[in-house]
Amino acid sequence: MSDYQPEQRPWPPQPTTHYETTPGPRPDPRQGYPPPSLRTEPLAIASLVCSFVISLLGIIFGHIALARIRRSGDGGRGLAVAGLVVGYAGLAAGTLAAVLALTLVSTGLTMTAGQWMGSGPSATPPLQLPDRGPSPANMNASGGITLAAGGKVVPVAASTVDTTTLPSPDPLATPNGQPAHAPGVEASPKGQPAKVVVYLDFMCPYCADFHSSYGPSLDRLRNEGKITVEYRPVTYLDRQSTNRYSSRAAAAAACVADAHPDRYADFLSQLFAHQPAQGSSGLSNQELKSLAAAAGADGAKCIDSGSFLAWARYSNRLAVDSGINGIPTAFVDGKPWGGSTSTGLDFIQFLQVNLDARASAGT
Repeated sequence: MSDYQPEQRPWPPQPTTHYETTPGPRPDPRQGYPPPSLRTEPLAIASLVCSFVISLLGIIFGHIALARIRRSGDGGRGLAVAGLVVGYAGLAAGTLAAVLALTLVSTGLTMTAGQWMGSGPSATPPLQLPDRGPSPANMNASGGITLAAGGKVVPVAASTVDTTTLPSPDPLATPNGQPAHAPGVEASPKGQPAKVVVYLDFMCPYCADFHSSYGPSLDRLRNEGKITVEYRPVTYLDRQSTNRYSSRAAAAAACVADAHPDRYADFLSQLFAHQPAQGSSGLSNQELKSLAAAAGADGAKCIDSGSFLAWARYSNRLAVDSGINGIPTAFVDGKPWGGSTSTGLDFIQFLQVNLDARASAGT
């Protein structure tokens, strides 16, 4: 699997042309997905088979030797008995090893030697993300939830997702260095609030900085009816935790969106306010449930069951295939922050320029 680490925007944003530089490599479409099955080394199989054969030969020769000693009275009985003991011990150990190996293969469990010794990043197998599952209500086909004035959410019916239906790689995916073609970011119709779309990862510190710096202004403009804000969680930083925290946090946010959409904005703020360090295990499910409760939502059963982990995987893949190769990534009426129209502007300045242009055009 690729060791790709997605670009994380430097913070605070500098009034330069940084965002016009060539983006980093596109995320590996498998990022955040279960690791591929490992090939079994042929010599490992040969080693196990040889141990059986040698043990069996030792047992056979030991019994033959004892029989001949009884008939002839020759010496060597002790050696024959020792050979039998070693043979039976080897056979027992080989049988146990074979049973254990078959068990690990059947459960898909693979561990490094360091993990067997209790060292390494984790002695627990990584969380396996399902291919198929339900998608939450109020999250659209692009993987986002749209917040409007007064905490209202644009309603969307629940559905299902299946990652195996997506081409790998997407033949229409944006090549490196080209603008992203994120779906559903186009300008809103005349007379409607401007559309803001933000891609974020709940383990990305720059995303947390974006939210703390610009979130209050976005909330104010949203409640004034001037904009809608659509948040699209991605899971690029799953590899920066030991148990796929980005996916678990995105799935937890989906739980809140599904059952308590009016509390989504508060839960998002809770997640960033309590963001774990990269390289850690992230927040536990119990901690995620506590944050949901603090935001006024009850997502305990949904979070514990991982109801929307497949959705988190699917939505992340949509972002990858759309050429979203840095986080946070933000659009205003289809224009990317960091493009030629935003040179030297922080995000709120960039947004205000677009709002002024809409007002001048009467849209």
